[in-house]
Amino acid sequence: MAFDFTKPRFLLCEGDDDKWFLEALVANRPGLPEFQICHAAECNAQRQGGRSGFRLSLDGGIRLFSGFAQLKAILVVSDNDTAASFRDVQTELQVAGHTPPLTTNALGSVFGKPVAVFMVPDPNMCGDLETLSLPAIHQKWPKAKICVPLFLRCTGALKYLGGANWPKRSSISKARARAAAVGFNQDDPYKGIGRLFQNGTLSVQHTCFDGMASFLRDFDAFCGI
Repeated sequence: MAFDFTKPRFLLCEGDDDKWFLEALVANRPGLPEFQICHAAECNAQRQGGRSGFRLSLDGGIRLFSGFAQLKAILVVSDNDTAASFRDVQTELQVAGHTPPLTTNALGSVFGKPVAVFMVPDPNMCGDLETLSLPAIHQKWPKAKICVPLFLRCTGALKYLGGANWPKRSSISKARARAAAVGFNQDDPYKGIGRLFQNGTLSVQHTCFDGMASFLRDFDAFCGI
């Protein structure tokens, strides 16, 4: 699936919620450079999203897409929701024929373009966008800090009376964020977390996003471009 590269920096993320959040962050935080932001399913013919879509989105065909020659650097953004998440990203890049970064503090290469990887919420914390956003959610809806865990215990998502949590951490994170929106976002309880950042219901100005904003602000220097 061909598309045009329209900006000097290309950011590839897992899904649409990530894309809408990142677009809001770049647009509303001062001093951040421009990125063309796409989620994986937008960039491959199989419409494969998530980490498993990275190899398909960065295959050899992208060299032929309009604007690739002018592209300066690539950033891959992935959830750090399992102990193997960063290794999975490395594998995706390697299988696609590229040189992955050895660590999150290093650069790899995609057809001669520097590629960096940013893990959400950060390389040392297991989680995802919903984990990173939890302080902003609680600032917007303070009662969610008490009410949502009680609800999730009743449903069995969280441990209750000696029971077990849902085994998939990312499912718990998504349930926590969605439960807060459904219970407290009276204007439109159907919106997912990405749309809540897109329409300004949740603020990208919260300090919980400072680390990511700082990385994006320093991206050119990090890549040496």
